[in-house]
Amino acid sequence: MLKIYHADSVIFRAQYKLEELLHFLPESLHAKALRYRMPQDAFNFVLGKLMLKNGLEEMGLDNDLEKIQFNKNGKPFLENVFFNISHSGNYVVCAITQAGEVGIDLEKPRDISLEDFERNFTKKEWTNITTHSFPLKKFYWYWVRKESIIKALGVNLSYLNKIELESGKDFFIENEKRWFLKDLHFGDNCFFAICSEVEFEKVEMIKFEI
Repeated sequence: MLKIYHADSVIFRAQYKLEELLHFLPESLHAKALRYRMPQDAFNFVLGKLMLKNGLEEMGLDNDLEKIQFNKNGKPFLENVFFNISHSGNYVVCAITQAGEVGIDLEKPRDISLEDFERNFTKKEWTNITTHSFPLKKFYWYWVRKESIIKALGVNLSYLNKIELESGKDFFIENEKRWFLKDLHFGDNCFFAICSEVEFEKVEMIKFEI
C-alpha cells in the first residue's frame, strides 16, 4: 500500500506559528526551515517533515528524522522505508511505503514561458506539447510525470530530457526495468503524479492533522 498525506499550509499558518511546529522536529531541521525567505515555503518544508514523522509512527517504524541520509544526487532516504515529499503553492504531499521506491510531484499551475523549458523534453514530447489544443495543460501532464520519475530514480534534473514518455502508457522502461506511473486527483487546479517501483493497487490519501 502507498499512503499519501496531504495538507494546505495556509490553514496551518492560520493556526500555528512556525516555531510551534518546529517544536515537533529535531533541531537539525530547524535551520533548514528558517533558511526560507518566504513564510509559506518554510511552512511547506516543516509540514512535509511532520507528515513523514507521523506516517512513520503510524506504520510502527522508527520516526527519528535525524536518521535521514542523502544519496549523491541529494535524494533523502531512510532504511526499511521509501518516501517522497512534494509541494507547490500552498499544497504539501508526502508519500510513504515499504513496497519499493517511489517519487511524487505535485504542481499548482502558473503562467510560465513554455520555451524556457524546451530543453527538458525530447523532440517528440515538445511537439506534443506545442501542438496540443491546451499546451500548458499538456506541459504540466508531462512535467509532473517526469519529476516523479527522477525523484523515484534518485537522479537530478539534467535527466529529464533522457526520459521519453508516451501519452497512452502508464509505465516506462529504465535499464530493462519497468517503472509504473499513475495520475492522481488533487483538486481541480493541480497536476499530481506518482512513479513507483511496484504497481500499487491501492493509494490511500490522508488529510494531515496535528
